[in-house]
Amino acid sequence: MKHRTLKLISLAVICVAAIVTGSIALGQIAETDAYMVEYLADIQDHHGYWVRESEGYLAVYYEGWGHPIFITDIPVITLRGQDREDVEKGIPVTTRRELMELLEDFGS
Repeated sequence: MKHRTLKLISLAVICVAAIVTGSIALGQIAETDAYMVEYLADIQDHHGYWVRESEGYLAVYYEGWGHPIFITDIPVITLRGQDREDVEKGIPVTTRRELMELLEDFGS
């Protein structure tokens, strides 16, 4: 009986730890998404953007600029095959709204 009780207590502790860890991770994702949306809302509206890789992460460039205006925390390696290939070539984006939608898709 003691052995079974010990197993149940261990299982409960593991479940609680998983829930707490998951909640923390989701909170960090939400903070990152909120930061990204807030930052992108503040950037100057431009006639065009590019989404490309910078130092292993998705980055946003103004069209024609050689340096990123924003580097996300989304690793390029985590993207699906076709998405990764598109990012390597560079993805042109016309409006800030399209840019935000694209980054939200990549981040989910």
